[in-house]
Amino acid sequence: MKPGRKISLIYSGITIGLVLLAGGVFFILSSRYTETLYFRYLNEKAQIVAMERFEKDELDSIRYQNVVWRRQHSIPTSKEIFINTADREKADQQLSEYLDNEQLKSIFSGDIVNFKHNDEVGTALLYYDNEGTFAVVVLSRNPYGEKIARTIGWALVCLILLTSVILFLISRLYATRMVNRIDADYQAEKLFVNNASHEINNPLTAIRGECEVALMRERSSEEYRKSLQRISDETERVVGIIQQLLLFSHERETENEQVAISQFLQQFSDEQTFVIIESDFEVSMKEELLQIAVRNLIDNGHKYGNGRPVVVRATEPRQIEIIDQGIGIPEVDMPHIFSPFYRASNTNGTKGNGIGLALTKSILEKYGATIILQSAENQGTTIVINFPK
Repeated sequence: MKPGRKISLIYSGITIGLVLLAGGVFFILSSRYTETLYFRYLNEKAQIVAMERFEKDELDSIRYQNVVWRRQHSIPTSKEIFINTADREKADQQLSEYLDNEQLKSIFSGDIVNFKHNDEVGTALLYYDNEGTFAVVVLSRNPYGEKIARTIGWALVCLILLTSVILFLISRLYATRMVNRIDADYQAEKLFVNNASHEINNPLTAIRGECEVALMRERSSEEYRKSLQRISDETERVVGIIQQLLLFSHERETENEQVAISQFLQQFSDEQTFVIIESDFEVSMKEELLQIAVRNLIDNGHKYGNGRPVVVRATEPRQIEIIDQGIGIPEVDMPHIFSPFYRASNTNGTKGNGIGLALTKSILEKYGATIILQSAENQGTTIVINFPK
């Protein structure tokens, strides 16, 4: 399984698990709150039915009608029981059908007791009247709690399913892409380092071999001079590779400058480089890095141009064209030409390390520019740099 998909599944699983946990906690808390609220209304109903039963002869007609109206518009009940507590033993016997011993003690201590009886809920309290003290028991099925719990439950299920799908798609879209990109960059970096090690090892091996050959016996001054020159050439090659590798790694850490293209391109004008300005514009990037990128392309045009001039042209819309009439690039090499240390199959007789085009492309893309290469073997190469507005 690819790392991106694996991390996407792990991230989705953890997030969905947290959503399920949060949904479960919310469901439990909302159910408890609904039950508490229902018991509160049931307590009020017990008080109202007791007032209607025992206060009828003490209230005037208007107040009594208000009590009746409140009872009619309160929550529905299945059973309302009034027990005279004058005979405590008989009262305990009747109440024990609904309450346990602890609840019996609580109600006779003056507390309001909420309880569950089969599939119903109920409340019990003591009501004091001039006729005596009565235990009032009210039972109800609590249809509201069931409906609310069912509604919240289905809403949570739908929310969790929708959230799960959205989270999975988001993680697939972003996490997978990001991790796959990181993995691809890591593999490219690994290949880059391996190739760099190999590329640097070649001139170092040549230097060591040249030193060993020179030390095997006494030689003339001219022979030593030739050996030192070969060592110097290989050393310069190593230094050049290291410098370009450092630029390739750190060119993103620079600040932008406003570079006028017409003035900038004039520095490359010479007998073998024709600079043509058809359109002038400014680009925002580090001038030193732009110089490296453009010089690499011009140097390639000279190196593989069969001694013919290179044309550098600034055109609309915000383009630089670099055109040579050299050996061109075989079609089989075109897909790999910007890979680090890759060299076209027709360049074996020309010195190079294959870093220039990769470095140029990396520099330009960091600043939003794109590079397009058009070439055919033995017909020359045209490179177009498009700068963003």
